[in-house]
Amino acid sequence: MGGFKSSLIDFDLTKDTCFICGKPATSVEHIIPKWLQRKFNLWDQKIEVPNLTTVTYKQLVVPACKRCNNEIYGKLEERMSKNEADEKDIWRWANKIHFGLRLKDSFLDSDRKNPGRKIGDVFKSNDFLEHSRHFLHCITNDFTCHPDPFGSVFKFELKKEADFNLIHIINSSSIYICTGNFVYIVFVTDGQILKKDDVGIRDNYDRISKQKCDLGDTLFFYAQGVYCLEQYTYSNPIVFSEKGVTKLGQSTLRREKPLDKELFRAICNRFGITWIDKDELEKK
Repeated sequence: MGGFKSSLIDFDLTKDTCFICGKPATSVEHIIPKWLQRKFNLWDQKIEVPNLTTVTYKQLVVPACKRCNNEIYGKLEERMSKNEADEKDIWRWANKIHFGLRLKDSFLDSDRKNPGRKIGDVFKSNDFLEHSRHFLHCITNDFTCHPDPFGSVFKFELKKEADFNLIHIINSSSIYICTGNFVYIVFVTDGQILKKDDVGIRDNYDRISKQKCDLGDTLFFYAQGVYCLEQYTYSNPIVFSEKGVTKLGQSTLRREKPLDKELFRAICNRFGITWIDKDELEKK
């Protein structure tokens, strides 16, 4: 799959080309959509990028043509803002954010004091950038995938409205985003390992999502999903063509690492929650 090329992505990604179709960029796409920035007044608030510096949300833009920006993805943003999106929409929306953030990394210096090397050169991902790029075209049916959505999508309704929150984990190609009343957790390219296969995550999701939940429940669930993909290595048997990607059968478990409680605790801490090991408490 690493050497695969398609006409959909057979052009250079630059600041002058639309990040979706490759035509001349006549506008910019806000990676965090304007409707969310207006709702939470995010424009001048800062977000930490992988080189541990910050940029404002209004600076998180990538080049786009007006057609892709307004006509194609504009309709998707409208459905998301009105809570009319289904799982396929949510996955396409999360992939756009994931890909946009990864593309932005390729434009930003990893060390601002020593310009040249970009964040994208340092922080590698298991996900091929081209892979995510193809998925951008699912919205126009120029590219198809099976299953659809190709990744695991989890949606939670909160008991009470919460502040905006965004977490982007590169290694797992995953997004956590709180839009006030709802939390969306999407593992963009996992082939629905977490949603469909027997790794214990689906049962937790069914239990938590049956009723409105607390923000902490969703963060803990996300930590479980991220850790699961760290502990278990799966292979997805897929066929990749110019017009689509198809997963063939179930994923295969290739490697299982020993339980690492400290790693899971570190993930929880990264998300602002504290995990207390019941076994350790009982020993005390």
